[in-house]
Amino acid sequence: MRFDKICMIDVSNKSREDFKKGEKMKMRSLVTGLIVIVLSVTLVGKAIAAGSFSTYNMTIPKLGGSNTTSNVTKVSSSDKAVVCSDQIGGGYTLNARIELLNGSVAAGYQSISNDQRREYTLNPSTAGSSYHARIATTIFIPVDVQATGWWSPDNPGSCGF
Repeated sequence: MRFDKICMIDVSNKSREDFKKGEKMKMRSLVTGLIVIVLSVTLVGKAIAAGSFSTYNMTIPKLGGSNTTSNVTKVSSSDKAVVCSDQIGGGYTLNARIELLNGSVAAGYQSISNDQRREYTLNPSTAGSSYHARIATTIFIPVDVQATGWWSPDNPGSCGF
């Protein structure tokens, strides 16, 4: 009889310990899950807030002609826009600037060549406004020039070259 009582006590103590361990594991899992959710939301939020690049592939008319990229709405309060030039035909140097949709200049021309990144300062309170990049030849370029690259009014990061 004594042996049975000892076994019962031992079993009941074990189940209490197992219960406590199980509760601790549940709590750890819950805390870990919450941390993962918070980090995921933070990282996704930053990615969305940073905006994204828009690509361009266009012909720029000769002798001071210009062309514009597609319009992009600024989503962040960052004060930097960026143009990343991938390839410019004939190895020419072009000029690029950032404009509002009405054509007013948001950031003036900077020269740009193959594999170059140019940053432009914008008013950070213009989140929600739409912009495009204008890319132009100089008056001394006698031929139409093909240009490819990407740009953003939100400076989402490295150009990758």
